[in-house]
Amino acid sequence: MSVLTARPTYAALAVFLTGDAVASAIPVPCVAANMDAMRVPPEIRRAVPVAKAATALGLAAVFRFPGVARATTALLTLYFAGALGIHLRVRNRAANTVPAALLLVVFAAMSARGPAS
Repeated sequence: MSVLTARPTYAALAVFLTGDAVASAIPVPCVAANMDAMRVPPEIRRAVPVAKAATALGLAAVFRFPGVARATTALLTLYFAGALGIHLRVRNRAANTVPAALLLVVFAAMSARGPAS
């Protein structure tokens, strides 16, 4: 078992995404500024916290439904691939682009391996 397949990793990332959903829903000024820089339209901005909260629930499901958690990591891989593409398209600064790239790699690896039994 590795860190990426450990159930506590899924739980920790669920907590992280819950906080991220709250920060996007408020929105925290730095999150709003980043959305402005990426030219995210208002109707999409309203959907982002909902999507993040849903993925947090999907990751937290690892304890009862590991298949749901694995499917969630696959969806998060797609989400962060799109986010990385947008960051690169608008030439966003590295401080905003690198986390999207790292999360893309983490969720892709988690999707490939799946949670530990």
